[in-house]
Amino acid sequence: MKLPRYEPADAKALAPLLDSIGRELVERGTRLAELEGRLSEARTRPLPTGEVRALQAEAATQRRELRHLRAELEQLGCSVVGTTPLTIRIPTRVGGASRSLVWQARHEARN
Repeated sequence: MKLPRYEPADAKALAPLLDSIGRELVERGTRLAELEGRLSEARTRPLPTGEVRALQAEAATQRRELRHLRAELEQLGCSVVGTTPLTIRIPTRVGGASRSLVWQARHEARN
């Protein structure tokens, strides 16, 4: 499969979509880390079986959705190159030369 290379203006036009995908990647990654932490704690401090199964099911859902988001990025020809902050590479071309633009997640202050 030949991956797209964007003209610089077209690559910049991806920003709203990457904002959305990036926000969801961060939110789901954070949630997955929380779930994995709770599952890890359950090994030392047993939880009811139903609660453990619910945590495992939600963690599996988060992993699946993260895979879908990464696949969506791949279909766009983009790739994650960093996680703190989330950084995505957008393949571009300038004339006949291959280049890249980099998109980074915005850090929003939370009160």
